[in-house]
Amino acid sequence: MPLSAKTRDYPLIWPIAKIIWSIAKKEVMPVRTGFEQLCLSHLPQLGLKPAKKGLEEKNGVGFTFVPEPGVGEGYLWTYPINAACSLTIYDVVFHQDMSFHYHHPAALTVAVSSPSSAEPALTKPCTNPENLVGYFLEEGTFGHTIPKNTPVRSIGIGLMPEFYEQQLPALMGQETTQVKKAACALDGTVSLPEVEGILYQMAAYLPQAGSAGLRYEAKVFDLLAALLEWNDLTLSAPTAASISAKDQEAMQSLKHFLLQNYSTKVDLQRLAQMCYMSKSKLTYLFRMLYGTTIYEFILACRIDRAKELLADREKKLSEIAVLVGYERQSSFSAAFHQKTGITPNEFRRQFWNK
Repeated sequence: MPLSAKTRDYPLIWPIAKIIWSIAKKEVMPVRTGFEQLCLSHLPQLGLKPAKKGLEEKNGVGFTFVPEPGVGEGYLWTYPINAACSLTIYDVVFHQDMSFHYHHPAALTVAVSSPSSAEPALTKPCTNPENLVGYFLEEGTFGHTIPKNTPVRSIGIGLMPEFYEQQLPALMGQETTQVKKAACALDGTVSLPEVEGILYQMAAYLPQAGSAGLRYEAKVFDLLAALLEWNDLTLSAPTAASISAKDQEAMQSLKHFLLQNYSTKVDLQRLAQMCYMSKSKLTYLFRMLYGTTIYEFILACRIDRAKELLADREKKLSEIAVLVGYERQSSFSAAFHQKTGITPNEFRRQFWNK
């Protein structure tokens, strides 16, 4: 969702990242057009300072910043993958309201973020601890106030115009408008396990100075490829009738497999390999054909079987939990209550009091 260049409240996802990124770039290479629009004066507004030697994140690769004593807790880490692309990870809580204004260049962002960070990109209030969001910022001045004691977390990539207008079309043959459209469709209500998984992989990776740039850049292209594939599927808006016979057969085989193996741990990557397709295509086609997600389907299978087993008074809840795929009885009870609105014991009492 493109935003105007006027000053308005905006989340921490990109503003801090761009400020820190521009600072980092000034330290390691000549500043390019766009970076010069950012100045160092905004960093003190946030109470952030470079981490002491030996206390940096990620083996000292990239740039780590921490709040001044008494200002807050946590850290912000950023790595300039190349002159037009960066990765930023932060997990910060401020002990006081923090306000700032800054001027930034145009940029495209894709991130997994906490609600407090993703709010302007969400189409409706969301209580999920993490949300997949994407948005395009036009060049402009933005202001934002970060409420005190509000966890602000994010893992995100930021792409400058040079990247999505020149590098990306040259390497992937994709028009800039398609990339923007795909990113801006991520409003917190979309779940793309493949895209989210790549972001988490980037966050978990412990970079080495000599290879970090290549590693991260490869992941960026993996992420964008998955995002564009999902976008193409969504744009074509296929109906069940328009899905190829081969894909329908693969989905039917998958459904049969899940009905037989709902009590085992599900690995989307393995399921995608079984169906010879990407995870994003797998999840999209399954929902298109059956009107539910793979995880929701498995949950329904487990709860249906649990109801049958609860009819047997001799079976303990702990035993039933294991039989339907839960290692702990508490996890089973929570899932059962989430699906039915009552506890397993309440269901058993109701069944026998009919």
